[in-house]
Amino acid sequence: MTESIEAVPTIYAGTRFRSRLEAGWAVTLDGLGILWEYEPELIVLPSGAQYLPDFWLPEVGTWLEVKGPNTPRQEKATELGKARACRCDGACSCRWFGGELVLLGWPSHRSPNQPGYRARYGHAWWGAAYGPGAYLTECPSCGRTHWVTMRRPWQCRGCRASLGATPRFYSPAEQLIRFGERDSLASAHVEEDMRQLAEEEELAEAGDDDGW
Repeated sequence: MTESIEAVPTIYAGTRFRSRLEAGWAVTLDGLGILWEYEPELIVLPSGAQYLPDFWLPEVGTWLEVKGPNTPRQEKATELGKARACRCDGACSCRWFGGELVLLGWPSHRSPNQPGYRARYGHAWWGAAYGPGAYLTECPSCGRTHWVTMRRPWQCRGCRASLGATPRFYSPAEQLIRFGERDSLASAHVEEDMRQLAEEEELAEAGDDDGW
């Protein structure tokens, strides 16, 4: 459960969250079109410790633990990730491809180009609690937005369809997924298009300079 400097109980979508940060992640998940449940299950870990993860994403088999600036410890999330990871020999036959994924969701990351930054705005910042890094993607078959690892073959964690030969993976370092916005993925597409356009313009200008 989350504690932070801004651990102010907040109501969003009819749910009372323990902090604004948790509510901000709920808004972000809604913006990505990801179905979520808040604190649905108290889990007994292999160590015997009890653990109440913040979010369960039931359509894609993913847990999300929100971590504020005063909660650096992540041992329980790591233990859960290890316990629920895929252990299949050969092809994965888990309910969700690769097993259940456990993510850590941190406060939004400050953009160097964003003046007047405040802690609950900016870009979504996440990481895998156990195993390889997690990347956000969108399934071309069912349209679900979800996190995956780089484990091949690349399959949707929801419908298990192929993600294609060259799927688009979003990393938090790209700062394309807006935190606390209802159109997170749409914003990411717009920002990506603008960035590519700027790069093309820079290349074109460089070509003109070479002509001189």
